[in-house]
Amino acid sequence: LEMQKISKAWQIRKNWLNELFLNIGINEGEEWLGTFQSATSIEFAVLGDTINHAARVSDLARNGTIWATKNLVTRLSAQEREQVEFGIHRENEDGRDRFIESSYAQVQSLVDLNQGKFEKFRDIANLAITEIRRVAPRSQGF
Repeated sequence: LEMQKISKAWQIRKNWLNELFLNIGINEGEEWLGTFQSATSIEFAVLGDTINHAARVSDLARNGTIWATKNLVTRLSAQEREQVEFGIHRENEDGRDRFIESSYAQVQSLVDLNQGKFEKFRDIANLAITEIRRVAPRSQGF
């Protein structure tokens, strides 16, 4: 909702028709954090497979969707997982799209890795991912 507000504000400000989207990829794991110093600047860096997979999954996301690895979702407690609506879109026999809740798919089953625009996903072809559609707000106990 907030991203839609930002997009609308920029459309008005810049007098354009483009929509802005925030595509998100989430993974879980441990990484190496550090800084690199050159003669003119200091840069912060995060290195490792966890961040690389999250970045690649965010590249796969479109139109403001949130995608997460199975690794992340299975690390949630049962109570936390109950609050997350996740799954995969699949096409029915009649060609219509349907959402299969609580499911995962390998990247290679979601895109054609032989197409040039999807070749960059070959390194995560076997990674199991899911789309996060909604996270229920935590109930407030009084």
